[in-house]
Amino acid sequence: MDVISHWFWGVLATRKHVNWKIAGTMAVLPDLLAFLPSFMYSLAYGIDRPSVDDTTVTSDFPAITWEVYQYTHSAVVVTCAVLLTWWFFSRFQFARLKSNFAEHHRSKPLLMAFLLWVPWYLNILLDIPSHTLQFFPTPIFYPISDFGVDGTRWSTPIVLFTNVGALVLLWLYVLYRDHKAKS
Repeated sequence: MDVISHWFWGVLATRKHVNWKIAGTMAVLPDLLAFLPSFMYSLAYGIDRPSVDDTTVTSDFPAITWEVYQYTHSAVVVTCAVLLTWWFFSRFQFARLKSNFAEHHRSKPLLMAFLLWVPWYLNILLDIPSHTLQFFPTPIFYPISDFGVDGTRWSTPIVLFTNVGALVLLWLYVLYRDHKAKS
């Protein structure tokens, strides 16, 4: 799925619980961490960026991209990150950090840790059906298993328009509800 959609899904999923800037960033980090290093490498060495179309495969990208992608798109790795974040939130009391969470969550380190990582989990969840085995299959259980799902590319019109339509409808509903609650 595209990073813009990931941003909006991540913000929507944690709305009123986590600061939108943090949620949006967490939603796109899995992709940015995987693809930015190869982009920088290609730029530094004058290598043309592969064009992405229906024939593009994972191996068309520098190997570092797939290596990082496996970690950033693994629910196993993210669950470890949640536990590490929980430990961190339990051990250290940073008021500035806690201010990014809704008031009623600030005394619950496990909930804050989970909410922080929800957009990242959602990125993985949305990528499972929208990636093929040939082009960045989502390695859900990496490094325990290389299990993957052969989905439909997110750029396929039915997937793309369904995604955009669902985002638009849900955001309109949420904004309408907010507007009605203020009235």
